[in-house]
Amino acid sequence: MRKIAPFFVALGAISFGVPATLMKIARSEGVVNGPLLFWSFLSAVVILGVIHIARRRWLRYQHTNWKQLLAVMAAGTASGFTNTFYIQSLKLIPVAAAAVMLMQAVWLSVLLGSILHKRRPSRLQVISIILVLLGTVLAAGLFPITQPLSLWGLFLAFLAACAYACTIQFTAMLGNNLDPLSKTWLLCVGAFLLISVVWGPQIVSAPVTFDTIKWAFWIAIFSMVFPLVAYSIFMQYLELGIGPILSSLELPASITIAFLVLGERVDGLQILGVFIIIGAVILPNVWGMRRQNQLR
Repeated sequence: MRKIAPFFVALGAISFGVPATLMKIARSEGVVNGPLLFWSFLSAVVILGVIHIARRRWLRYQHTNWKQLLAVMAAGTASGFTNTFYIQSLKLIPVAAAAVMLMQAVWLSVLLGSILHKRRPSRLQVISIILVLLGTVLAAGLFPITQPLSLWGLFLAFLAACAYACTIQFTAMLGNNLDPLSKTWLLCVGAFLLISVVWGPQIVSAPVTFDTIKWAFWIAIFSMVFPLVAYSIFMQYLELGIGPILSSLELPASITIAFLVLGERVDGLQILGVFIIIGAVILPNVWGMRRQNQLR
């Protein structure tokens, strides 16, 4: 599992890069943010709930208790906060600026992991984080900045990064004795409850359309079902700090998908930034594998 863990965590991060394009398409078809988030999380809860029932991996047989189940559900609210803060920030600042702030989750997650586990990140991981942040600025097209930015918008995007960092760490720490799909279902239930409360007024007032449910389903697959399953199963097998670095693949994935699907313009500096991020992701994993081989 340790050998394939980086691959599947990377796929989970890449999957997180898809919903931004899907949300943009949905908005162009008149879909409202609140109902879109509500039906996305509801779709994830239903899909994972059906799988949970079909597999008959009942929670009462998984050596757990109500405190642990509530803790996992509470951890799931981090995903709901991430989506809420991020969408709100996009009303005030450009997508590129919001993406750069969201990628602060890389060093925030490493910092959080270091505090929780009382271990310092390695020198190689620190170098990788610096490269990721440099690549992020270039890949998001923020060099140079040609327009004023809202401080409140930047703060909301930073809060989204804090919530994303919590998602990365808590999915690796909590409920590891649970079946991974059961754990993912509980995380989505927690996120769904948070979204229902925060977006309640808009959910009640906005009409439900076929386009809302259609795009919500695909957003659920790429933003919750697949990445949370990948994180829940494989994040625990990674060394401290590797998971957050791998999660930075979301940004180049977002740029690439937007270029292929929406035809958005990508310049040379953005491509350079993407390659820097990919290099920063590969570096600690290749180095770690070489060290393991040498120890053997």
